[in-house]
Amino acid sequence: MHAKHSERRLGLWGKRVASLRLAINWLLLWASFQTSQAAPIDSPKTPGNDRPARLDRVPRITRLNGVPTLQVDGQPFLIVGAQCDIWRSTRQDERTLAFFDGYKAMHATVVSVGIPWSKIELAKDHYDFKFLDWFVEQARRRGLRLILNLFNSNVCGKVQEGASPGAYPQYTPDYLLSAPQDYQRMQLPGPWTYDAGGPPMCPNDPRTLERERLLCAQIARHLLAADAVGTVIMIQIDNEFYYQQWAGKRPEDEKSIRCHCRFCEEKWPQAAWKDGEDFMFHAFADYVRALTETIGEIYPLPLYLNSPWWPPHVLPIFLERCPRLAVVGVDGTFDPREPNMLSRSQVGRNIPFAAENPTEEPKTRLNLDVLPYYTLIGQWGIGNLLWECSPPRTVVEDPVARQRYGAALYPIRWAQWPIAQARGTERLLGWYALRELAQDLAVDKQGNYLATNAPGTVVVKTSYFIREGARARLENAGTFKVDWNQLHIEVRDSAAGILVKSSAREFVLALPRGRLVFSGMNALECVEGRFEADRFTPERTFPVEKQGDAFVIQSEEPKVIRLKVNP
Repeated sequence: MHAKHSERRLGLWGKRVASLRLAINWLLLWASFQTSQAAPIDSPKTPGNDRPARLDRVPRITRLNGVPTLQVDGQPFLIVGAQCDIWRSTRQDERTLAFFDGYKAMHATVVSVGIPWSKIELAKDHYDFKFLDWFVEQARRRGLRLILNLFNSNVCGKVQEGASPGAYPQYTPDYLLSAPQDYQRMQLPGPWTYDAGGPPMCPNDPRTLERERLLCAQIARHLLAADAVGTVIMIQIDNEFYYQQWAGKRPEDEKSIRCHCRFCEEKWPQAAWKDGEDFMFHAFADYVRALTETIGEIYPLPLYLNSPWWPPHVLPIFLERCPRLAVVGVDGTFDPREPNMLSRSQVGRNIPFAAENPTEEPKTRLNLDVLPYYTLIGQWGIGNLLWECSPPRTVVEDPVARQRYGAALYPIRWAQWPIAQARGTERLLGWYALRELAQDLAVDKQGNYLATNAPGTVVVKTSYFIREGARARLENAGTFKVDWNQLHIEVRDSAAGILVKSSAREFVLALPRGRLVFSGMNALECVEGRFEADRFTPERTFPVEKQGDAFVIQSEEPKVIRLKVNP
């Protein structure tokens, strides 16, 4: 129906002229792209070799025992940490530092921050990386890795927060926003109006794409030259494409709405699109392909997008059209009970990555102690990041939430090498809790559930997901037993944990808290310590309680324990 309407309006000759005009625009962009790719890269070189030295150890996503795994410095790396909200991080003040300090104390492996375009390209072709370098330095000092979220031309359907000039934060630079005749914003039909910070830049304008592509090239070159120790391990391209935020009521038929600027009007008749949404997603995918190709040719870090509740059929549009796109991460994994956003995202060549679990959501806060385990052993994913919203619904500033998330991260951080090596094999036993909530719960100012029922309970039932190598099962009880690798184990009072068989008589236990009863052996020796890569550093003997023929390991604090079994 849309194509016929367009043909009636343009006529056959007008349609051909529009096609020619669009082809010329994209031909010019392609020529510019090819020219810039031939430009020399200002980066360190290996003596006698034109290849930059850093390229030999760039992080990459591989498969280890068939399980997708991020490799950093040649070692498996499990992503557990959080992204700081853009309002707090952009100020680079004491609250920003508290975020970094808090996640170091919680034993995160990585943190993530937004990098607005306007903070890098201060004026047209004037690039300054002090803002970006500040984050790299804060992470490096604390032994954290860093993921960059490039907040460029489309941030949740916005170019800035608010409508007034100088709105904070501003994503797209002034020189683009002040020249609408040169850089096209999306144009919407009829009565529909975007949030005051929108609409975003139109992905079908080749002039905007060229500017953002040049920005991405500058960032890639800078990281390759300046980030000598490889603190930055991944990059997110823009943020939540086509997350429509409306001023007023949300349209009932949102899928029919698309941009009607002159570039989109020229492109619309060129294919039989399913609807306006299909048209826009393909436009964004073509846009992303140009950006990922640019970065990848210079510094091939893993690149990803994040999906703000996109329908599953959308993810392959990006993954098929963008070969250098490693993964589409997902927002909003609140609860390990499936189906959820993470389980629905496993389509095409996508791999599991819980990229933003918002701390403003009470279910996220309830499941802080299990979400990393769900992602890593339930879904065999590459990692789990919270999205720390603005105060007061943070984790850093909530002592109870901070303790629970920190206890969950400690065993993963300090046993990530044996865990990663055992995923996908029969050498791993893992578990996490699945919680059923009471009805009519209240929520406190920090976003935590409060019971309003007579028993005063938030959770009315707990069951468990149990992973035994390649097999998985559910146990509908708060306590469960496992016969695994000649061990007889009873697990109590433990929301999550992982046990890895490292040799014929040795095991590694990664335990946030809980009570495990082992039987079927003559002796059990336990040593508490930490792993750095494949090297275990013992710290102290862990006391084991003997009860008849059984041995009891009990801890209220997170531990990594090496077990030696005498059968």
